[in-house]
Amino acid sequence: HETYPLINIRLRLSDRKLDLAAEGLDAAFFLGVPQDSNLRIRKIADCPRLLCASPRYIEKRGMPISSDELKTDAHDCLNLRYPGAPEFQWPLQTPEGTKRVTVSGPYETDHGEILTNWALEGYGIILKPVFEVAEHLASGRLVPVLEHEPPLPIQLACLYMHRRRQDPKARLFIDFMVEHITANIAT
Repeated sequence: HETYPLINIRLRLSDRKLDLAAEGLDAAFFLGVPQDSNLRIRKIADCPRLLCASPRYIEKRGMPISSDELKTDAHDCLNLRYPGAPEFQWPLQTPEGTKRVTVSGPYETDHGEILTNWALEGYGIILKPVFEVAEHLASGRLVPVLEHEPPLPIQLACLYMHRRRQDPKARLFIDFMVEHITANIAT
């Protein structure tokens, strides 16, 4: 708004899938691959992810040695669940290739920040983009788990209406945000 004072910002934060047209939104920034082919997608970056947990959790439950341990009651995995979410499968890169590990645990939420807070409190292991937990890793409040079997990166992108239906202010905002995001978190 400081750079473009005629643009008003109305921010809505959500960890669920959105219908841009039905909800009157100009753009959505998201992690993942959307299924809606009626909208445009502008890829910003592939973001590395990792599994991590608090030292308190590791002290209590031990450090997993293999992703196979995540499929058992030996470890609690903290999961993001929203309407229409796929089952909990974490795509990991193993020496044998990509493996989709079905995980479970006693905690699930539809809000990513809550997952991080639960991990910080020692309730389980989370799968997160590195940029979301970098501060906690640097401080030692979270530690990497199964670094030899890292998760696949996730796409960071912007979803928006086709140009012919798009307000020029929205296009300007999207360009500004993509530039800002790329300069600050994209790897």
